[in-house]
Amino acid sequence: MSRPRLVVADNHPQMSAALRDLLEPAYDVVAVVADGRAALEAAEQYEPDGIVLDIAMPGMNGLEVAQRLRKSRPGVRIIFVTVHSDQAYVAEAFRLGAQGFVVKRALVTELPTAIAEILRGGSYRSPSIAG
Repeated sequence: MSRPRLVVADNHPQMSAALRDLLEPAYDVVAVVADGRAALEAAEQYEPDGIVLDIAMPGMNGLEVAQRLRKSRPGVRIIFVTVHSDQAYVAEAFRLGAQGFVVKRALVTELPTAIAEILRGGSYRSPSIAG
């Protein structure tokens, strides 16, 4: 049985490396990209099961990527990993089709659980922002 495939999109190299290191034991990280357009291209090229997106990225932000993915790859599961914890961002992310929202300060403790839940068909929201 093959492992779930993920694309990681974050414009900070250290964060991208940390995400890859955290996820690779359980998932095939098929691409790590640094901007929104590259995230869309990677989703088309690699057909991942899920995509881990930051909100603030150059060229096209993560919210725009999510909106476009809903049309081009409706089956892909979307999880935001971001420093933005304002309820407006959370609501907009889910309105645009995200299944998950994890704040970066809780990355290590929450992301593995969040991705597992999302790939099973559920959703996840960091408890610190749930409401």
